Amino acid sequence: MGFVDFSSCEAHNEFLRLNITFMFRNVFRRRSDKISVIPKFTPLFVAGAPRSGTTILHAIICASQRTNGYISECSYFTALLHPLLVGLDTFDVHTKYHFSSRDAFITHHAEILRKELYRIWQYTGSHEVLALKDPMLTALIPQVAKILPESKYIVSIRDPRATISSRIEVRMRETQGQPVTDAEVKAFCAEYVHMYGTIANSVSDLEGRILLVDYRDVVSGRVFDKLATFDLGNIETDAIWADTIADPTPNDKDPWTTALHGKKPSVASIDRYREVLESRTEQLIMDACGPVAQVLGAI
Repeated sequence: MGFVDFSSCEAHNEFLRLNITFMFRNVFRRRSDKISVIPKFTPLFVAGAPRSGTTILHAIICASQRTNGYISECSYFTALLHPLLVGLDTFDVHTKYHFSSRDAFITHHAEILRKELYRIWQYTGSHEVLALKDPMLTALIPQVAKILPESKYIVSIRDPRATISSRIEVRMRETQGQPVTDAEVKAFCAEYVHMYGTIANSVSDLEGRILLVDYRDVVSGRVFDKLATFDLGNIETDAIWADTIADPTPNDKDPWTTALHGKKPSVASIDRYREVLESRTEQLIMDACGPVAQVLGAI
């Protein structure tokens, strides 16, 4: 730009107009460039009742070339869903005074969740699929699916006897071998029924966005074909645990860690519940969890 004479007001105003126009053009150009280069990714959540095989399933999924490496549970992200539930539960009493409508509140919170997912996606390498796992997300899947319609879900389904017996083993490690009471077993069963009952009631609404996989298929390797049809591509067995963000080495001090953590899928634990459960406890579990497990094909 050449010399501009400030001796006249007209020249000064023209100088300001040209510079303001130039500034705004560059601002909007930069802004539009950023928007155009933001890549899209699919948030994929791995879920299932605690001790249903979600860890090895997640590890297999994270062996896909389309996903991030294996990472620990996204419990922090799951916790961000609770303010949403509180806001909805108290909307007519409290929340409506802070937002113009219920939809406005949901949209606002959805953007908070998307922003966090985008941050995690960038941090984990910006792959086509952001694969996260948290068993405690299982019962929240219907809510998450509604506010994040771009999200998808893979849920591990396991025989309740195997699932609950593993919960019993964890509890015994936590208490240094103290017997597990019937009340605790019933609480584990209630958790199983609540989580998988929610899934059973939501499958039809999530057609195309949710994949149920049997734990027996996970550990036997039959799950690979199912995952391929869910847009995860071919997964090589040798790639499992090969590229990780979190350390897969078993932690002896963590009562939730087993000897199978960080290792390739194994069928060794399919029927191991027979070594843990008394016949009376097995019957208690089947009475409570059998119906929903049968609906989902876990037994």
